[in-house]
Amino acid sequence: MENEIGKIIEQNLENEDNEEGRKTNDEGWEDVEGTDANGEDTRTILEEYKLWRKNCTYMYSYVSETALIWPSLSVDFVKSNTYENKTKDDKFGVVRNLLLTTFTSGEDEEYVKIASLKLPRLLTDDKDMTREELQTVDSRLKISKKFKTDVEINKVRACPSDNHIFAMIDGNGKVYIYKLDSKMQVEFTKELVHHKENGFGICWNPTNSNQLATCSEDGDAVIWDIEQGKPISIFRDHNGLFVNDVRFSIDGERLVTVGEDKRIIVRDLVEGKIINFAEAPCTLNTATFSPFTKNLLAVGGENGNVFIYDTGNMKLLHTLVGHTKSVTNVEWDPFHHNIIGSCSIDRRVILWDLEKIGEEQTAEESEDGVPELLMMHGGHTGGVNDFSFSKEIPWCVASCSDDNVVHVWGVHPHIIKEPVITVSDSVLE
Repeated sequence: MENEIGKIIEQNLENEDNEEGRKTNDEGWEDVEGTDANGEDTRTILEEYKLWRKNCTYMYSYVSETALIWPSLSVDFVKSNTYENKTKDDKFGVVRNLLLTTFTSGEDEEYVKIASLKLPRLLTDDKDMTREELQTVDSRLKISKKFKTDVEINKVRACPSDNHIFAMIDGNGKVYIYKLDSKMQVEFTKELVHHKENGFGICWNPTNSNQLATCSEDGDAVIWDIEQGKPISIFRDHNGLFVNDVRFSIDGERLVTVGEDKRIIVRDLVEGKIINFAEAPCTLNTATFSPFTKNLLAVGGENGNVFIYDTGNMKLLHTLVGHTKSVTNVEWDPFHHNIIGSCSIDRRVILWDLEKIGEEQTAEESEDGVPELLMMHGGHTGGVNDFSFSKEIPWCVASCSDDNVVHVWGVHPHIIKEPVITVSDSVLE
């Protein structure tokens, strides 16, 4: 069965829409020379891509690769049955939607988009599928609807309690709320005006769909009353420097902000005050609270590290070392208390297993990274801008990158499960 899945993975990689002419096979790579936007050798990047393709069978239960016309700066899964899609669920596949954006650098119009794709039921139903059955699942990403925006959208996030509603923040710091009906038609839009500079941080209050938090390079973090279209609170805790991310805790009672001043600020929204802060070793780009453990916080740094803090005393508990360049997003796996994901300009998405911290390794194992590095997704050839865990399908991830590519992938079961070790009776005697 593993070999059959591998063949389908290869087919998915080779047959996706390729509007930009990006190479999705091995032909012509020997002619590629030069460096990318980050100064890396293009030939080396593409050789690494070929190696990743070769190892797909062992790392993934499924992977889809789609090259878009323009890169997306953000990606977010939409829950099933939110929208009516032309493509329908069938015996072997289920349809899911993604929120995407565009970044054209002023060369074309900008959009926020709703995409659809069909995922094989081996991901959703945990069932085996034959090669013939897998071949019936058209995994190509299709753009179902798009909405024009004034400038690029840096981040878009669906409202947790109602995925018909989504919020986004753009390159001018403007914040927009869209509500669509099931046919993807606009019911209403609202613009929230306060920020004066580029904005990246946006987060819904998990317990109150009328509240949204945003932050910007103007140094402000804002909590909004969406119905009123006005700020409830404005925080200026980072010495006027860029605030790069803002997140609510799972209970909606705390707020964390991180930024260029290296500081982590944790506020108690019930008491209305800062309850803890810390200074990290570097500029911080992103943060996320654990949805399982009250005081656990992960932050991603410009130096490529992910830092785990206890917000009760702001003690640095551990540093996750694996990325080689600036971390662009961190998210907690919604199904597993011990799994964190991070993405980076280094073209990687890493899944970390906190329960493996401190495990003994052989010399050979240590060459592959620290023990808590569960999996490294290395299929992007440009910096990874964003990624999203599916809230409905365990171990299913979507990621987008500067090379115009969107990946949707499922982690292979053998990576997730611990090997079963059989000990003979003679050894026990």
